Amino acid sequence: MASTSRIFEYFVVCGLGPEIRALDGLKGFHGAEEMYMPAFIDQFPHSGHALYPPPPPQLPTCVLPAGVRIYSSRLDANDVSTYPRSYPIVLTEGDGSKIYVSCIAFRDPICEDIIEAYQIPVNSFADKCICFVSHSPCFQVLRDALEEIFVLCFSPAGCSKPLWDIISHVVSNVPLPTPGKDRVLFAIDNCLLSAETPPKEWLPHADISFQPLVQCLDVDKLIQLFTAVLLERRILLRSNKYTLLTLVSEAICHLIYPIRWQHVYIPIIFSSGVDYIDAPTPYMMGLHSGVDTSTVTMDGGSGG
Repeated sequence: MASTSRIFEYFVVCGLGPEIRALDGLKGFHGAEEMYMPAFIDQFPHSGHALYPPPPPQLPTCVLPAGVRIYSSRLDANDVSTYPRSYPIVLTEGDGSKIYVSCIAFRDPICEDIIEAYQIPVNSFADKCICFVSHSPCFQVLRDALEEIFVLCFSPAGCSKPLWDIISHVVSNVPLPTPGKDRVLFAIDNCLLSAETPPKEWLPHADISFQPLVQCLDVDKLIQLFTAVLLERRILLRSNKYTLLTLVSEAICHLIYPIRWQHVYIPIIFSSGVDYIDAPTPYMMGLHSGVDTSTVTMDGGSGG
């Protein structure tokens, strides 16, 4: 794990890249009914100019796990499915350390160069996702900061400075709070935010709510899930909300402290990786309930 001295390590933009490819690997535009591979579009700091290792190459497929869809309209006030979506994800590195990512996904106009190159209908929109990446489990701070950046992106009044200047200041200058010490205060344009962490001698920092876990499962199912974790079974969580998959998975990991889940841990599987649930080894994974699993099995596994 990288030596982390700042809360925010990267600001990343993912979406429809300059080389369009469907989820099945076919290059080019194949209609609005197809789903397309997400790609890195931009980031700060740029590659080769950061204190930390670059974002993992699988980040685009993780923050847009269903892929990129192309639309004919941007936002319909009567259709909540067109609204921006905010959710956290957690990635696990090879050494077991975690990367925490706050995401906001929304529909954004496709640039004219891509429309012309691939003969996409004019005035089309595609899924795009902005993210803050960190090794610190400060879910709320990451979300609050990202939401302020998102508001500035689309504010009719604009912001006091160029947006990328604000982003670079946040990423480069907000230190990681010293455990048990004073709060760290920082501003995004005219919004004041704060971050703090408990003393090290306390229980591990859990900047999440356990409420989603106990709301989703009754007592019997919660005990069944807890037992499956302790017995190191294969565990697949299903929900139609990405936020629930991440928060419930993280809550389970905190509940078993001081035991640590040391097997495969993927709170949100991207749609094209659904075959992973056939793995014979113990795992804890989350999969959107809209993904078809009729072609795979979980013989001998435990589902939550």
